Amino acid sequence: MEGREHMPHQEALPLSIRDQGSFDTFIKGACSSLIDTLVKSAQGGEHEFFFISGPRGCGKSHLLSAVSHEFDGAFCVDLELARAFSPEFIDISQPKIALIDNADAIAGNVEWELALFSLFNRWYDSKEGTLVISSTPSFDRIPFERHDLNTRLSSGICINLKPLNEQECIEALILRAKSRGFTLPDSAALFLVRHCNRDMNKLIAELDILDNAQLEEKRSITVPFIKKVFDL
Repeated sequence: MEGREHMPHQEALPLSIRDQGSFDTFIKGACSSLIDTLVKSAQGGEHEFFFISGPRGCGKSHLLSAVSHEFDGAFCVDLELARAFSPEFIDISQPKIALIDNADAIAGNVEWELALFSLFNRWYDSKEGTLVISSTPSFDRIPFERHDLNTRLSSGICINLKPLNEQECIEALILRAKSRGFTLPDSAALFLVRHCNRDMNKLIAELDILDNAQLEEKRSITVPFIKKVFDL
């Protein structure tokens, strides 16, 4: 990629994670202090690297999205989507905040691995800006062909997100409903959480369906209404 012009960060927006949510709907859980450290680092423009891992649905994309909403000009991209395009997609000048989601999605693709490796090295050499990279596996379990990339990802502050417990899922769902402009009763939230077995991706998808249904039928969301909508 030497000699190529760096792409402006705005071009990443169609493949970004900015629409996953803000801190208004994010439950920090047990990692509250580390997440606060990440935010303070971004606020202060510190030269720091954060690696975020955890199972799908635990809030990795939501956290990166929340950071991007908090700070204008952040470069944010989901590699699970971007891998369908050229690795030049992340051949960018070092922004003040770079947020890279789903790094494990490009494991085994040597060109993409090299592009991520180069991005990390540009951040390191610049001695400025905050870099945040997320993955489902921990840094040592991502099956990269370039093992030196695993080593790079081990060098930062690690935040291992855990799945939300039942009460945290209920709280997250109620906050999400509030952000959409409607009230979700505790009893309805509890029913949904148990029905979806605390799978936040499924919960958010079902909340979207319920939101549309209650607007069409002009009904409040109750347990009987949920059963009707999903034919339970």
